Amino acid sequence: MRRRSQVVRQRSAKPSSAGSIPAVASSFPVPEHFSFTSTVESHGWYLLAPFRWSRAECVLRRREAFGEIEISCDDDVINVRVVRASGAPSERRAGGAHHTTTTTIDELRACITRMFQLHVDTSEFIELARASPAHTWVERAGFGRLLCGATLWEDAVKIIATTNTTWKQTVRMIDLLVTKCGGVFPTQEQLARFTAEELQRDCRLGYRAKSIHALASRDLSNVPESTEEKYAFYLSLPGIGPYGAAHLLAMDGHHDFIAVDTEFRRFVRERYHRGRRVSDAAMLRRYRKWGRWKYLAYWSESWRGVAEALQPGPGEDK
Repeated sequence: MRRRSQVVRQRSAKPSSAGSIPAVASSFPVPEHFSFTSTVESHGWYLLAPFRWSRAECVLRRREAFGEIEISCDDDVINVRVVRASGAPSERRAGGAHHTTTTTIDELRACITRMFQLHVDTSEFIELARASPAHTWVERAGFGRLLCGATLWEDAVKIIATTNTTWKQTVRMIDLLVTKCGGVFPTQEQLARFTAEELQRDCRLGYRAKSIHALASRDLSNVPESTEEKYAFYLSLPGIGPYGAAHLLAMDGHHDFIAVDTEFRRFVRERYHRGRRVSDAAMLRRYRKWGRWKYLAYWSESWRGVAEALQPGPGEDK
C-alpha cells in the first residue's frame, strides 16, 4: 500500500450536499491494512447518532460543535469536509472560503484518529490471521479496526446504552439523547446540566440515566497506559462492568480481554461445541493462541459474514 506524507492537507471544497455552503477539507493518511468501509461497518456504532452512513455514497457523516463533517476515503487518504455554517440554513453565508483555526484542525485530527483507530498497528494481528486458515480473508478485507466515537466519553455512554436491552432500543436511546442536545453528541459538561430524571424521561434511558449522569462528572482525561490498569480504570466507571470494560479496551486498540456476554457464549457454542453448554473458561481457551489480539480474533469470526460482503470485487479499490 502506498504510504502518504503525515502532513495534513487543507483545501477549500464544496461537497454536492452543501449547495452554496462553503467548506474546508482536510486529508489524513491511512495506515497499512486499512479499509474505510470495513472499519465503518466493523460493528454497530455506525448506526448510532450522530453517525449517518451512506454505503451507496461511501460517506460517513456526523455533526460536531465546529460543523457538519463528511468523511470519505480514496487514494490512501481519509478526506474530511467540514461544512461551515452560522445560524439557520437560510442564514448561512455563501461565497468565500472559511478559514480553519489551529484548534479546529487539532480537534478534527484527534476525532478522525480515534474514530478510525489510525494510531493502531494491526500488523501483528494480520500475521497471525495469515497463519489461520479460517482468518485468511482478514487481510483482503482490511479488517482489524473498530469504528469509535470521537471521545472515550461517547463510547462509554453508548456501551452503557447497550446493556440489558435490545439493539433497537439502544439506537432509540442514543438518537433521543443526541436530538435533545441539538444534533451533536453532548460533552460531559453539557450532559451534567440535565438531571438523571430528565434524561430518563426524555431519552428513555431507564436505570442507565443514573449511571450516565454520574459518569458525566468523572475525569476521563487521565486513562492509565497499561492494559491491566486501563481495564481496572474502566471497571471503576459508573455503569461499566467486565463486558463494557473489555469493549472500551478494544476501542483503545487493546484486545487482550474478550467481552463475555450472551452473544459470545451463543457464538462459541455453535461454532466450536455443536451447541453444547460449556464453561466460560473453556470458551476463552479457544482464543488463547491469539495473545493480545483475542477479542479481535473472536470479533473477526463473529463479523465475518458482514466483512466478506464488503470486500471489493476484481479490479476494484477498497
